[in-house]
Amino acid sequence: MGFKSGSHEENDGMLTIVVALIISLIVVILFMPGTIRMLKEKGITGIDVHKPDKPAVPKGGGFIVLFAIVFALLVVMGMISFQEGEINPGLLAALVSILMAGMIGLLDDNFDFRNRTKVVLPLIASIPMIVMQVGTTTMQVPIIGTLDLGIIYPLIVVPLMMTFIIDSTNMYGGMNGLESALAAINASAIVVYVILRPITTGVEMATKQIDAGVVAAALLGACLAFLIFNKYPAKILPGDVGRLPIGATIATALILGNMDRIAFVLYAPFMVNFLLYLVYRLQVKRTSNGWVKFASPREDGTLEVVGPYTMYWILPSISSKITEKRNVILLSLVQAFIAYAAIWVFLFGWPIQFM
Repeated sequence: MGFKSGSHEENDGMLTIVVALIISLIVVILFMPGTIRMLKEKGITGIDVHKPDKPAVPKGGGFIVLFAIVFALLVVMGMISFQEGEINPGLLAALVSILMAGMIGLLDDNFDFRNRTKVVLPLIASIPMIVMQVGTTTMQVPIIGTLDLGIIYPLIVVPLMMTFIIDSTNMYGGMNGLESALAAINASAIVVYVILRPITTGVEMATKQIDAGVVAAALLGACLAFLIFNKYPAKILPGDVGRLPIGATIATALILGNMDRIAFVLYAPFMVNFLLYLVYRLQVKRTSNGWVKFASPREDGTLEVVGPYTMYWILPSISSKITEKRNVILLSLVQAFIAYAAIWVFLFGWPIQFM
């Protein structure tokens, strides 16, 4: 980022992280109420499928989350530009990737692409990160040690990592507050890691980690504010225009900070969700049973599912007392435990030595 060495660099890094968080949070809080009213007036709504009465709820509020993230990053980039006289290439690449993910999400909301198209399109959002060659080509692989992937990293690892995180974020959602809660947890874990790592290792904040912290903080502020409106019972739904940029923001933060191992742990539940989805697809094809996309709410609000074929169907398939609200809370607690256990291990190396 061009910061000066020593504590001044860390202070500037902390300042940009705090600024990004506060700005994105304020933007969502200021603009979301008016957006909800506007979407209601225009009749832009979606069916809240996990409620017995299936209410129509304003849909597409994720574009305010996208706007908040982009605005926060632009402010931080402006601060750096005025101070240092240059544009930060990492933040610029992240900004364009996030915007492209938002455009793809907006198109999907309007044209409802086929599943195969939805899986492939997020590759486009990785192009700015590839072009700017963002990230570090060396990776720490367990047992093997440090591995320098060279040109393979920007051309293969970056697009695959971004595509998986964007797609899996889009898949692991659909209940009030779930997407925003999981994103806030993962983003907060990255911010905590960036802030505490210099303290635990004695190594000053690197530019790439400050960039990762800024991007994650912008997402954290936006998702915390959005959760106020999106939590059960939701006043607004994010739509793909929100879910895809959320995934892109997390992906760019992890790539900027060279946090491949952290990404693996944070997105293990998302991988499980994807694998369960594949199992369900195979079962439907083998048995010729009809495809069921959502859980069915009973009159008392508890959820009935066809089986444990997604992460958010596991608990309802075990217990008949799981409601949408309870399910989201429990899934969020599981993600928080995984995320912060990972951060603890990576920061302190206990009980397993990772560093």
